[in-house]
Amino acid sequence: MKKNKKRIALKVLQETARQLTFEGLKKFVIPQEIRNKLVLGTLFDGDTRIFELYIPGERPSDAVVISRVRVNSLSGEIEGAVEIFTLHSK
Repeated sequence: MKKNKKRIALKVLQETARQLTFEGLKKFVIPQEIRNKLVLGTLFDGDTRIFELYIPGERPSDAVVISRVRVNSLSGEIEGAVEIFTLHSK
């Protein structure tokens, strides 16, 4: 008999993603003109929660993703590294 494991609350996973993203972004320059526009979005993929920091566009397809982190909703563990896009290193 398979035991169902309880998922970790989304709020807790978001905080984990926030901390990981903050650490990952320390090595990059975030231009001031986009700082106030950044949005954290959450995608669901099975047991994985994918948190993306992005600049929204007029249409969803126009959004520019800045970072992505995957967190397992059962264990709370990060899946892979924090991915950073479109930013320049300090």
